[in-house]
Amino acid sequence: MQFSWLEGVSKKWRGILVIGRTTERDGKRYHIVGMTMEEAATLYILEPSEERKKRDPKKKRTQRMILREQETESYSYMQCREFKIGSRKMCTQSACAGDLIPENYEEIKLFLDMMDAGWQVPAWLRETDWRLLRLVKLTFADVRRLPGYSPDMPITIRHDPAPRKHLLARAKPLTLEVGKPMSFRFTAHDGSKVQCHINQVTLVDVWAEAEKSFGDEKLRKRFTAEQLREMENSYYQALRQSCPEGMCYVGIEYECSKDISLQFYEKAFLDSYPESRNGGSAAFFVMWEKPDKKTGSHGLALRGTGIAVPVPPDTAAVSVELLLYMEKTEAWEECV
Repeated sequence: MQFSWLEGVSKKWRGILVIGRTTERDGKRYHIVGMTMEEAATLYILEPSEERKKRDPKKKRTQRMILREQETESYSYMQCREFKIGSRKMCTQSACAGDLIPENYEEIKLFLDMMDAGWQVPAWLRETDWRLLRLVKLTFADVRRLPGYSPDMPITIRHDPAPRKHLLARAKPLTLEVGKPMSFRFTAHDGSKVQCHINQVTLVDVWAEAEKSFGDEKLRKRFTAEQLREMENSYYQALRQSCPEGMCYVGIEYECSKDISLQFYEKAFLDSYPESRNGGSAAFFVMWEKPDKKTGSHGLALRGTGIAVPVPPDTAAVSVELLLYMEKTEAWEECV
């Protein structure tokens, strides 16, 4: 125990508002606790935390095993864009979330203050283990005082669209040939058949692309020479670790009969262990440009992606697997 742990506990709120509403979705319950006012207005929501699968720390796992063990994204109030109480609308400025920890005295103090202000813990929540919950905190922009509230007031929540990840039950193995188109089908999570067309497979010299991007006149007008040097140094340092100069990444342009984004992985990468190979550079995707055309040769939406594993510049074919895809969702409103 350290006294420094108590520094965040002793603070006094400039305002505190109890809401105490529960909503249910897909068999899971969520509880809007209330709001506090300090430097900014913050809303607190309790939601279920996905249970982590127990894993043997001594067992070595391949990249494929690790990717399959990752939880698919579940619904979360982290995607809340607007929160409206009665006629008072508040826009989300930032959001964060974390599992409840019994030793977090700041959160204990928050709940005690809420209870002192009139919050009544609902019956379903009273005996719920904290390890099964997480606390979402939404901070609102330009809110100088907490809104008025009564239990009969309507609450409307506007949610941002959030891509939904779907792992394929069986990965789809493919051999991509540079410069050659191909078509294939796979079964989606809902059992439907998806027709895909790979229109173009190219080798991308990310070093040449980086030089081109950093030499762009528009970029040089936006940043000072010192800022550009720092950006270049940071970028090239990351690039050296993931893609040595002279090597390339694989770029893919494709169309699908379903409105989804595909994620391909090199087979050798999936079969490898984390300590034996580098997983690629996120910097590549910053520089990756979208296809010039919106529609492909098959009349479907044209998309671009890449495989961030370095290959020699004379590579003619790459063995890959389609392991997962992302499904687009629309913004939506919820009345609590």
